[in-house]
Amino acid sequence: MKKKIISDIRLFKSESQNEFGDYITDSFGDKKLNAIVTRLVMKLRENEFSLGEFDHLYINFTTCDIAENIKLSVKEDRYHPWYRYCNVHVEKDLFQKLGSPETWNDIIHWIGTILATHFASDDFDKAHILACINQAVVQSESMLVKFKEKVGTKRKAVIFLRFLDSCKFYPLLRVYDTEDNLLFETDLPQTVMLDYLGDIQVSAKRVTVKPRKNAFTAKNNPLVFEY
Repeated sequence: MKKKIISDIRLFKSESQNEFGDYITDSFGDKKLNAIVTRLVMKLRENEFSLGEFDHLYINFTTCDIAENIKLSVKEDRYHPWYRYCNVHVEKDLFQKLGSPETWNDIIHWIGTILATHFASDDFDKAHILACINQAVVQSESMLVKFKEKVGTKRKAVIFLRFLDSCKFYPLLRVYDTEDNLLFETDLPQTVMLDYLGDIQVSAKRVTVKPRKNAFTAKNNPLVFEY
């Protein structure tokens, strides 16, 4: 089966299991923490990091005992085969504070440990995984991830994405010449959805960004910039 590029990581917590041994989970995390995790995924995705046959990883922090503290579930939801759970044992004092700013470094550490332990490969080793995570953490809201580009005969237009702590995208448009010299740069409107970023047209003096063709963008006009 073809490997899938990572799409999402979600955080859960659990203090108990049901009679079938399944964890009873609750999601957690405010906008800031969700933004941090999203940036980790964006940078890994830009580098085409794969989880294997699925692309969503659900991390469950639990006080229940787990051998070696980490266990990747082999159980697959046959109706939703695109995700897996990874259960992580944490002590009660950390569990009770999960989601608070003082636990963010612990959560990031565990994410890195899980990915490096279970998903590192010859093509994408532990060092590469941790470098992506470090880049996302250090650069924070200023981190750029290439979203799409259009290469013309004389110009190249690239749209980069930044992801803010408000959980909004803040796209950046750049235009380069054939030698990769930056000719033009402008911020694009902040957005939750990326529907207004469809096809790109670029010429020697103008770049146009057309919206995607769907019901949400029926009344949206293209963005046109001259430089």
